[in-house]
Amino acid sequence: MILTAYLDESGTHAGSPVTVMAGMLANAQQWDAFDATFQRLKRKHHFQIFHTKKFKKKDGDFHGWNDGQCLHLMSDLAHLTASSFTEGVSVTLDNADYELEFRGGEKPRKMRLDSRYGFCFRNCLIFFALEGIKRVHRGRLPKLHFVLESGHKNAGDALRIFNEMKAELESFGCDMLAELVFADKDKCDPLMMADFLAHMAYMMGQSGGRAPDHWRVVPDTTTALKMRRGESGITHLRFKPGGLTELKGALIERLNAKKASKVVRPWH
Repeated sequence: MILTAYLDESGTHAGSPVTVMAGMLANAQQWDAFDATFQRLKRKHHFQIFHTKKFKKKDGDFHGWNDGQCLHLMSDLAHLTASSFTEGVSVTLDNADYELEFRGGEKPRKMRLDSRYGFCFRNCLIFFALEGIKRVHRGRLPKLHFVLESGHKNAGDALRIFNEMKAELESFGCDMLAELVFADKDKCDPLMMADFLAHMAYMMGQSGGRAPDHWRVVPDTTTALKMRRGESGITHLRFKPGGLTELKGALIERLNAKKASKVVRPWH
């Protein structure tokens, strides 16, 4: 089985209180069904390219739209997320906590810390990898492919993280991660959908607003609510206060353990 995840970010601009990455995981049949539905929505609402920034400013394909038209499209897009995918996720990172708890304080010389973009991508990757493990087919794990928008300044950080996790999993005999590629959002409808999801999650993280009913909000636990059959749902992940400090401490301990395991002790 092949599963593909499309992910996009929101809030990496200067002055943003949070950084968000969100996206969807689905098989080929589900992506084909999504494409057919999305094309119908394009015809229904008379647009070709969805960019949240242009949508909010009523620019581009949305020039001249009134508030009612915007709300109608948002409703249709939210409904599309409820039933089209295998699984969805958003990761919200508080930027102030990231700088204080994760980037600040102790840092071993050889410890490389993820950028905000990379940090959110790593957690999306882990989430979808765990979802993939649940979907063993005929005794074989699925192959996971990832697609991000091209051109982001921290794209290289995401590629580094992907390759590191791929190599680590393969060292344990797990070849589930296939590839990470970058695509032009203007030519990739699933990335437009990921853009919409990332913006919705950004608005939640910025204002503490209520998520749509089919989104699962998981503030400080990995336990998610069960969905009705046929619903994909989206799990919204964020760190509890002090959580980034705990995570960094665990990463330092792991790094020190690796160093200790490489020490060659003389014979006595």
